[in-house]
Amino acid sequence: MEKVVTEHYRAQLKQMHQDYERFGTGAVTSKHYPMLTKFIEKRKYQSVLDYGCGKGDFLAHVQEKLPSIEVYGFDVANEKFPALPEKAVDLVVSLDVMEHIEFPLLANVLSQIRSRTNKAFVCSIANYAAAKTLADGRNAHINQFPFGQWFSILSMYFRVDQFMRTAGQEGVFYCSPLKLKSDWR
Repeated sequence: MEKVVTEHYRAQLKQMHQDYERFGTGAVTSKHYPMLTKFIEKRKYQSVLDYGCGKGDFLAHVQEKLPSIEVYGFDVANEKFPALPEKAVDLVVSLDVMEHIEFPLLANVLSQIRSRTNKAFVCSIANYAAAKTLADGRNAHINQFPFGQWFSILSMYFRVDQFMRTAGQEGVFYCSPLKLKSDWR
């Protein structure tokens, strides 16, 4: 498996989880939960992976609202969610995660997500400075790019079907797997 986080950065993220009770709880992204639940229901998805699931709040929400759905979580900084599922799932979500990925490893992360995505990938991105800083002094949102640049980055791995700005510098990308034989790119 390709490296998706350095050990130094993993340790800093773990420390953030320990120091801040709400870090990784979906405090900012929980507003997307009802929309994503409808998205899952409407498309009759049977399995969901939350990549970068933090403390697992979105997983708990899906299990409560849609108990028949298989849910999986993966987070490099939470020992409760140490591994990806062996198989691809219908939907991969990544809520407020991309801005936390080390840029040199972003390609590995997106390749890993693509390999686990059967039907759709949805990611929300908070494109502004976070209120928290890492132990090394960097802002917790280590990647802050214009949404057009995020579109270009995601387009190397997925077909970006829709982008929706949700508030200020927050947005959600709805993506589907590239089908190279039939895709216009």
